Amino acid sequence: MKKTALFFLVLFINCLLTGILVYGASIEIVTYPKNASVYIDGDYKGTTPLNVTISQIMITKRVINVTIKKEGYLPYTTSMFIPSTLYFIELNLTLAPLNGTIIINSDPIGAIVQINGEYKGKTPLSLTLPPGEYNITLSSEGYYPNSAVIGLPPNETKNLSVKLIQRMGLLIINSSPTNAFVIINGTQQECRTPCNITLKPGVYTINVTDGNAQNNTMITLKPDETVSVTLTLQEEPSTTLIPILGMLLIVGAGAGAYIYRSSRPNKKMEGKIKTRKTNSSIEMNAGKAFGISHIGARNNNEDNLLILKLFDAYLLAVADGLGGHNAGEVASQMAVDTLKEVFGQEYRKGMNDKEVKGLLGKAHELAHKRIKENAVGEREGMGTTLVTAFVRDGKAIIANTGDSRAYLIRNGRIIARTKDHSLVQEMLDKGEITPAEAMRHPMRNIITKALGVDFGVDFYEWEIEGGDILLLSSDGLHDYVDEEKIVEIVSRDGSTEEIIRWLIEEALPVTRDNVTVVVWK
Repeated sequence: MKKTALFFLVLFINCLLTGILVYGASIEIVTYPKNASVYIDGDYKGTTPLNVTISQIMITKRVINVTIKKEGYLPYTTSMFIPSTLYFIELNLTLAPLNGTIIINSDPIGAIVQINGEYKGKTPLSLTLPPGEYNITLSSEGYYPNSAVIGLPPNETKNLSVKLIQRMGLLIINSSPTNAFVIINGTQQECRTPCNITLKPGVYTINVTDGNAQNNTMITLKPDETVSVTLTLQEEPSTTLIPILGMLLIVGAGAGAYIYRSSRPNKKMEGKIKTRKTNSSIEMNAGKAFGISHIGARNNNEDNLLILKLFDAYLLAVADGLGGHNAGEVASQMAVDTLKEVFGQEYRKGMNDKEVKGLLGKAHELAHKRIKENAVGEREGMGTTLVTAFVRDGKAIIANTGDSRAYLIRNGRIIARTKDHSLVQEMLDKGEITPAEAMRHPMRNIITKALGVDFGVDFYEWEIEGGDILLLSSDGLHDYVDEEKIVEIVSRDGSTEEIIRWLIEEALPVTRDNVTVVVWK
């Protein structure tokens, strides 16, 4: 018995001396997701969920290294302390995925992106996401939504490019009698009445004519809407300026101008308005007023002008459009057309000044509304400035939105001018910059009010004396030609046409914009 006890005592001491102790440990490893590979000290042990029994470990080591790997996820490594007694350890962990990237583009840009029903931003958009399957929906006002399912593998990039389909409207045109030519915004259509035409949402002027009689109307076509129009042809004496099928004349001017004529003689507009168009400019002339809109340094002309000789007054306007994809010229055209429409329908001889201001305000506000309604798709964000002058009986009533200007010049001096709706003008008002600094300020093209974007209109009333000159201009002139030079040219002994041409000639070598000028004297 003593010999047996002595044997075990010697064995125990030997174990202490050699550092070897037999003991066991149990480790249970659970991962999300499961089926991850488990390595202990570099040796593969199986896949999760897994229970590993560890035995006969060197007591002096006491630490083991556990590594867990799964395709598509970051590897996980940890060191675990092993006590010298039997014990149980549970390891629960969620593996971090190797993210992928989804790059989303759309035509038009600016489409809203939703992923699995959650808003993520607007196109173009790049998103880093965990691997998985995603339901991506793109939507934009005036377009049908588009959805796609994208599978995103770990650590990969997926590209999604979507061309959204614009929501159209249907225009049904009838005439009495039938078989009339159809002209929409100045373009003759292939069909004759009755005629069904699918069009983008927008404002349209519709003319029907058989060559001897005609009629027209203006409609607003909304997405997914059907508008039916029936026009009765009416014979009128031919007094047009530019014969198109013998019955139409141009109103407004600039790129994107369209054809319009009232369906009945308009006694409020007396006198001919001469209009001439070249590849680079539009010229308008009526009585005491002359105007030119020149393409200047741009590839297309986003400016527009208007000269109307009313029965007892003149109505003048300059508009400078803004927005990509030629939307600026559409906005400026809509502005001058709306102005003409309001005065053509509602102005009466002898209206007092308050009533005239009411019409000017109505025209600005209606143009703002129409432009905003039509700012969809590629035209999203379009807008325009608009400065308008109503001149009658020694007085000018001015309405202004944006940074186009009206000047009253007398005896070689500027007597009055409109104030710009611009960031630079606000800096001037606060005394932060000087007028000389404003002329070349890098932010002088940032405007704070524009029709179709942010509405606002200022009114001015100026008394006009004999020899006074009224000048309206877009910033393509007054941002690049000093006011002193403008006054010097305007004060020369010349006709309104000569003054305009001198101003355009002065601006063209230096301007980076379209140039539009109207002069009344």
